[in-house]
Amino acid sequence: MKRLVPITIALFLTILLASIGMAQEPRLDARLSDAPDGPAMTQFPSGTTVVYAILDYANMVEEPITVRVYPDYYAILFEQTQTYTGSGTESVATTTSEGYFPDGRYVTNFYRGEYLARTIIWDVGEPPVVQSVAKPTPTPSAIVRTYDQVKGFVLPAVAIVLILLVAWAVRRVLTPRR
Repeated sequence: MKRLVPITIALFLTILLASIGMAQEPRLDARLSDAPDGPAMTQFPSGTTVVYAILDYANMVEEPITVRVYPDYYAILFEQTQTYTGSGTESVATTTSEGYFPDGRYVTNFYRGEYLARTIIWDVGEPPVVQSVAKPTPTPSAIVRTYDQVKGFVLPAVAIVLILLVAWAVRRVLTPRR
């Protein structure tokens, strides 16, 4: 009986570690286009009547996704919330009460629940002339580096140790006592 306790604990920890390693995080990718399955666009011609917000999502479990369109950071021009489960692609046709998008700059925000997941700035008509400013590439924070180290080294090392512990426990149980 005493031999079964280490085996049970080792098996439990091995299964737990394997399930954590195999777990898939929910993912949301979004783009705008002039067609329901079109390529990503941020520049639309004058007189555009519909802009499609295309959502590529994966591993969702009853996840509410909200699409909001603002005309140059003002009040909400369009808003739609839908709950997603599983994986797939969805096209949301954004429109205006005027029947077309007037020329200008727009912002589309994608929210997962209450949290902002993605922002896309786009234009209808001629784009404004903007001087581009080079932004420095930020260095990863200490937390990200530590997480990457843990993910890349510690978790596999713990898995190997647990497998060795299970093998030792099984050998000990199966070896007859003298």
